[in-house]
Amino acid sequence: MRGLILAIAITCATAANPAAAQQLTAEHFSRSANVWSAQLSPNGNYVATVQRVSEGDALVVIDRTSRQAQAIQLARRDRSLMIDWVGWKNDDRLLFVLRQRATMEVDGRTGSRMGGRPNEDFDFDVTRVFAVDRNGGNLTQMFEGQTRRLAADFAPIQLVSVLRNDPAHVLLGTYGARGYSLFRADINSGRTQEVATGTWDTAGFEVDGAGEAVLRQDWLANNSGYQIYRRAPGARNWQLAHEYRRASVAQGREFEVLGPGPGAGQVFVAARPEGQEYQAIYLYDTATGQLGEPVFSHPNADAAGGWFSSGDNSLIIGCAELARWECRASDPAMQRHFNALDAYFENRAVFSMIGTSRDGGQWLLEVDGPTLPATYYVYDVANTRVDPVASAHPQIPRDALAQTEVVTYAARDGTQLWGYLTTPANAGQPAPLVVLPHGGPESRDSYGYDFFVQFLATRGYAVFQPNFRGSEGSGRSFAEAGYRQWGRLMQDDVTDGVRHLIDAGAVDSARVCIVGISYGGYAALAGVTLTPDLYRCAISIAGDSDLVEMLDLERRESGRTSTNYAYWRRVVGDPNADQAMLAAVSPRRLVDNITAPVLLIHGTDDTIVFARQSENMRDAMERAGKTVRYVPIEGVGHPFTYWEEGHVRQVLQETESFLAQHLR
Repeated sequence: MRGLILAIAITCATAANPAAAQQLTAEHFSRSANVWSAQLSPNGNYVATVQRVSEGDALVVIDRTSRQAQAIQLARRDRSLMIDWVGWKNDDRLLFVLRQRATMEVDGRTGSRMGGRPNEDFDFDVTRVFAVDRNGGNLTQMFEGQTRRLAADFAPIQLVSVLRNDPAHVLLGTYGARGYSLFRADINSGRTQEVATGTWDTAGFEVDGAGEAVLRQDWLANNSGYQIYRRAPGARNWQLAHEYRRASVAQGREFEVLGPGPGAGQVFVAARPEGQEYQAIYLYDTATGQLGEPVFSHPNADAAGGWFSSGDNSLIIGCAELARWECRASDPAMQRHFNALDAYFENRAVFSMIGTSRDGGQWLLEVDGPTLPATYYVYDVANTRVDPVASAHPQIPRDALAQTEVVTYAARDGTQLWGYLTTPANAGQPAPLVVLPHGGPESRDSYGYDFFVQFLATRGYAVFQPNFRGSEGSGRSFAEAGYRQWGRLMQDDVTDGVRHLIDAGAVDSARVCIVGISYGGYAALAGVTLTPDLYRCAISIAGDSDLVEMLDLERRESGRTSTNYAYWRRVVGDPNADQAMLAAVSPRRLVDNITAPVLLIHGTDDTIVFARQSENMRDAMERAGKTVRYVPIEGVGHPFTYWEEGHVRQVLQETESFLAQHLR
C-alpha cells in the first residue's frame, strides 16, 4: 500500500470562501465535506487537514504565518484509497491513517461466515498508519517489514494513542498472533513491539495520561453484550470492571470512555451510575474501579462531552446536552473566553475544541451552526483573535441558509417538551411545514447545521424537529418514558408539537408533511396512519412498517440471546406477548386509514432496517388502492453510512419532487 501514496504540491484555500449567492441544488447539499480532521501542531504554527481534491484525498499542511498551504501526500481515489485522520506527533512529524477498500473472493460458506451473502465477494476496509515529515519527506509505514506479526494481511491497524510524552513512539491496535494486541511503534523506522495482549474477542484498549493501556473491552459470545476490564498502572493482569449483558444499558450511556486523564491510571468517562438520573463526567481510577465525585455535571441534562487540554489532558470545559449545548469552565478566565467566543458567533453556533497548542495559547475550534456549516478557526487566547482556517462546505453561501429557533410546548399530559423550528426568511406566512422526527429513537437532534433541514428550507418549507420522549440527552427517565411507546406516547409528542405550531399560526395547517429516516421513517408512516387528518403526505426513508415483523426478523438475524434483540424487545415490545399491541401501531396493518400519498425510499443492502419493510408497505398500500411510490437505492445500506454523494443527491431530489407535487 505504501507505493500507492504520491507526494504532490498544491495550494488550497485556508479560509471559508463561499460561492456567490445562487439557487442551491441537491448537488450542493449532498457533497461530502471538503476538509476534515484538522489538527493544530504543538507549537501552534501549523494546521494539518485532509482536503478533497480532484484526484482523491490530500494531506495538507497550512503555515499560519505565511498563510500558505501545501498538500504533501495524496491518496488516489482511482486506487480506492482514503485518508481518515491526520494528527501531529511533534512540530515536524505527522501521523495519518490510510484506508483502502478491498474485495475478497469467497465461496458461499465463507461469505456467509464473514457477513456477506452466499456466493458474493466480501468488501472490507484495510487501514494502515503512516508517519511523514511536515514537508512530505521520510514517509514511513508502521509495521514496516513486520506484517508477519499481523494475524492476516488485511488485519486493520488502529491508532490508539500518539503518546504525547514519548517523542519517538505511538500505540497501535491490531490483530496479532494471539488475538487483538497493542503495539508500540517507532515513528521513524515503523518497527513495533507488542506491549499488551487481549483475546480474539477484544475490541480495543484505552490508555491513561501516561500512555499505558489500563482499560480493555471484550465482546461476549453471540453478540450478547460486552465486558470492560481494568488494571492499575504497571500491573500485568486484568480485572473485570463492568459487564453489560443484553438490554441492561441503552446506547452506552452507563459507561463511555472520553479519553485519557491527566495522570497514571486515570481516564475520563461519561457515566450514569445505577440510580442516577443524569450522566456526568468522572475521572475513573483504573486501579480501584471507582468513579469518585463528578468533575462535571448538570442538574437537568446529561453531561456528555468536554474540552480537553492537548498538553496535560485536563478537562478545560464540560458540556451538557440541553436544547443548546451548555458548557461551563471551572476557571473563570476560561469561561470569559468561552463567553466571548459565543458572542463573536452571535450566540448562534456550537463550537468544540479540537486541540490546543502546547502552551495553551492557541485553540483550534470546529464551529457549527444552522447557518454555518462546519468551519475550522484558530483562537489566539492572548490577543482574543479568531482566525478562519477552512470550511467543510465552501460551496454553500451562509446568507442562503435559514435560522433555527428552539420552540417549547406542552404535551397533552402537561409534560414540557421542545423542538427546533427552522423557517426560511422568504417562506410564505404561514409557511408549509415538514415535520422531521429523528431516528434512533434513543438519539436526538442537535442545534447546528443539518444539510437535510437546510435543503428543505431553501425549498421554502419550515422544518420542525421535535425532541419527543424516548430521545437521549435529557436523562434516564425521559429516555425510558419512550420504551414500548412506539406509535403511542412518542407519536403523541410529535403530534402535539405540530398542533402547537398550527395553533400559534406559525405554519399552514393545510400544508403539513411528515418525513423521517430510520425510526423517523416509522414515525412518518405512523403519522399518516394514526393521525391521517393532520398530514397531506409522508416520506419514509429506511423506516419500519411492521413492528411484529421487525422484531421477528431481528431475532432470526441477531439471535434470541443477542444484545440487539434484547434491547429492541425491551424498548419496543415482545413479539409474542405483545403482538396485539404491536400490530395496533404497525402502519402496514393500518393502510386503510391512509388518505395521503406516501413516498418510500430504502437502501437495498440495508441490514439495520431491511428493505422488505418498505417493500411490504408498498404492496399493502397498492392492494388497498392507496397512492404510493417506492424508490430503492441500489447497493447501499442504512442512511447515510458509506453512501456515495450520488445516492444522497438522489434522496434529496426525490424528496424535493414529491413535496413540490403534494405540499406546494
